[in-house]
Amino acid sequence: MNTMQNNQTIEPRSFLREFHQILSGKRSLARSAFNNLKPGQKRLLLSASGIELRTTEIYNSDSQFTHAWQMQYDNLTDKEVDDLKKGLRRLQAIIDAFALCEEEDFKKETKKVA
Repeated sequence: MNTMQNNQTIEPRSFLREFHQILSGKRSLARSAFNNLKPGQKRLLLSASGIELRTTEIYNSDSQFTHAWQMQYDNLTDKEVDDLKKGLRRLQAIIDAFALCEEEDFKKETKKVA
């Protein structure tokens, strides 16, 4: 692996480890860390934790659509905060599994059919 790949591998691990430590300890730091996640990171963590986004149906005269509310730490119940810990462990397991892979593992092989 080159240096760029090493940084990409180490960074998510340290991020998850740091967030887990915060979540296990100080709630105010966990609130700040969770609220500062990028939308994609937050969605991934919520999904891994089994937490569904809060949505509402909006009806117009000619259509309807679903609006997803931006999740903030204060919107989470105590059970959902506990579920975040489970989600973090799941994400850590995935990252650890991919850390064992080599670049060649992700190359697509094409087979010629005779």
